[in-house]
Amino acid sequence: MGQARRGRPRKAGPRNAKGRLILQPDRGNIRVQARMAAYARFQSGRADQHVADQIGRVWAAGLLDGYGCDAAILRDIGRRYGGLYWHQFAALAPHTRALEKQDRAANDGGGEDNPGEYFAKLDALARNAGRDAVAAMHGLCVDGWWFPDTNAIWIERLINGAIQDAGGAPAGEPATASDRARMSSAVEALTAMVAGRRR
Repeated sequence: MGQARRGRPRKAGPRNAKGRLILQPDRGNIRVQARMAAYARFQSGRADQHVADQIGRVWAAGLLDGYGCDAAILRDIGRRYGGLYWHQFAALAPHTRALEKQDRAANDGGGEDNPGEYFAKLDALARNAGRDAVAAMHGLCVDGWWFPDTNAIWIERLINGAIQDAGGAPAGEPATASDRARMSSAVEALTAMVAGRRR
């Protein structure tokens, strides 16, 4: 008889007292880890779950603070508006492959809420802030929806300025006065939606 073969090798890593492998949390790839490290200096280190999209990174950098409304509420209403926009205009959404899954802009037709009515209400409230405010808010919440890992150029400059103000090394050029004015316009539209929704 031959010698028995050796079993599967033991997985490397730390183990608990019972000898079971302790699962390590998935920190993401190198790019995700670098992004989380860049934003760790903001929001007392609690921004890591919100830097996956453009408005989340703007919130994390503190660019929604100081407008008389809670910055987290502005972030959430912006995300909601972006999702409802692409739900309403799903036919205009980019198609990245032939057999695209029904995902972020899918119209399932279920549920009690009518997302079209809610979007129309939010859109009307935003338009009360003016055309420039709506255009800036679209640049912040809608235009980057399908490519959440990238920032618009003007937003990237604002974030670079915030990183520099916090004592970090910015990855590009700082913001201009027109970038700050555009952000203020975008926040006007977000604030109008929050204030009108409370009525």
